[in-house]
Amino acid sequence: MHSETGRRPAYLRALERLFGARHGRLRDLFLARAAVVFLAVEETFLLYVLVALVRALLGRRTVGLLLRPMPIAVSPRLRYRSKRMVLRVMKRCRLVRTLTIVPFSVFPAFSAIADDWIYDFQLWDVTEEEREAVERLRRERRPGNRFVMTALGTQSRCKGFDLFADAFARFSALRKRFTFLACGRVAPDIAEHALVLEEAGGVAVDRVLSDAELLGAYAASDVIWCLYPRAGDHASGILGRAVQLGIPVVVRQGSLAHRLCTVENLLHIAVAPEQIIERLTGPLPPQNAAWGRYAARRFAQRSEVTLRAAFGMAPATAARNADVSQDVSPAGSPADAPTAGRAAPLEPS
Repeated sequence: MHSETGRRPAYLRALERLFGARHGRLRDLFLARAAVVFLAVEETFLLYVLVALVRALLGRRTVGLLLRPMPIAVSPRLRYRSKRMVLRVMKRCRLVRTLTIVPFSVFPAFSAIADDWIYDFQLWDVTEEEREAVERLRRERRPGNRFVMTALGTQSRCKGFDLFADAFARFSALRKRFTFLACGRVAPDIAEHALVLEEAGGVAVDRVLSDAELLGAYAASDVIWCLYPRAGDHASGILGRAVQLGIPVVVRQGSLAHRLCTVENLLHIAVAPEQIIERLTGPLPPQNAAWGRYAARRFAQRSEVTLRAAFGMAPATAARNADVSQDVSPAGSPADAPTAGRAAPLEPS
């Protein structure tokens, strides 16, 4: 678990650990014999299409991850409709594999624009050392007479920080039941909400957390705030780490996060903004570290199988696959380990 913000660093770390991935230069995108993976197709869509088609003509594999598939899948806007059409056509090419980071069972329309899916890396990337550190900190924790509700990461409107702070300040029932804790840099345009939170008795740590502090924040929390508006519905890193550690999450009712939690039977409380006091003063799901560990292992197994197939790699052994969520060495036996000249995926720099 790292305090560095953004998905790309976390994704690249996971690919490095599992497959020996490395950053690629521009010429590598077209010439590398190894599979090339784009970590955010939406950000470089035209380049992804061009590289994928050229490499397909050369008999080489290209893999793309859709991090925010919803607009492309359903938006009526012309730019999204055109991307939707292109991705549907590209599905006919066996050397190009577009993957979403959301299961099709969560939103079936994604299957029209992608070949397959994996679970978000941030749902299965917690190491055994990090897990043990959190468990150790939990044992040392001295519970108070209130639950701790924590908002982690950059605090912004996209992360629902305004609702987080205002709800705590407005409702005395929440202040009696919870300590609201915000850990992460507060966006300048929303700084007044941090003052509102603190004046009501909450805590705002307005800076980037170290890795150790991030682990400590999870260990100190009874529930994690993931109630994001539509603009932040794609964000899942904070939710993913909470899920892996068996900590309940608060999600917006009807959101992708809510659908994921329902489909995968994850610990959660679904809340509509107008029902926040009713839902958060009701029963809270208890933490379940064993279930979080099991879920992470299951997510890792399914995702690695899909990625290996997309990269054109041989399947991992059953025994190896069973331990993928705990082992930090590259997947597969030494003879099957990817190298830069064969099957190591590359990321465009």
